[in-house]
Amino acid sequence: MNYFISQFGNPHGIVGRLFSKMMNMSNKKMYAANLKHISGKTSKVLEIGFGNGRQLEMIKAYYPECAVYGIDISEDMYEAAGERLGDKAFLALGRAEKLPYDENKFDVIITTDTCYFWDEPDKVFSEIFRTLKDKGIFVNSYNTMYAGAVKRSNQNALGDDKAILSAAGRQGFVPAAISRIGVCERQIVLSKNYREWR
Repeated sequence: MNYFISQFGNPHGIVGRLFSKMMNMSNKKMYAANLKHISGKTSKVLEIGFGNGRQLEMIKAYYPECAVYGIDISEDMYEAAGERLGDKAFLALGRAEKLPYDENKFDVIITTDTCYFWDEPDKVFSEIFRTLKDKGIFVNSYNTMYAGAVKRSNQNALGDDKAILSAAGRQGFVPAAISRIGVCERQIVLSKNYREWR
């Protein structure tokens, strides 16, 4: 994987902090689309790959009563998000393949621009399924242009809707909604219990 792609997958150092700000700008549409799946009734939200914490900050601003959690593999992003959020969020350093949370904890789990960097997608989807409440949803927003670039470096990367839905379906998820957000941005909403969620 080349240096620039690795920085998007695990931002670090000065370049990583710069890239995280660039990602915030390019992900604005996806952040707004993700917010639509959170409501005043949502009590706990987890973001996988929170970067510098901008999306968690937005969730907390719109839904101050909601408890927000985040996990990221980058020590530098963990530090940057901690500076941004203070005690407004419960942040953890770790990998999505092994989420440090109890079963049935979250109403909503979101991720933006991370699914193509997962080394073991089936394990990630299994962990998301485990930690979601029975009526919970997983919101996966991604950029097809970035996905294509990562796919060229890593043939095992989840690079399109079909690959994402296949990996999620193996763990018991049911698609609740699939939509185009912008020219390159896609969003897949998966439910642990589709009938209850509808």
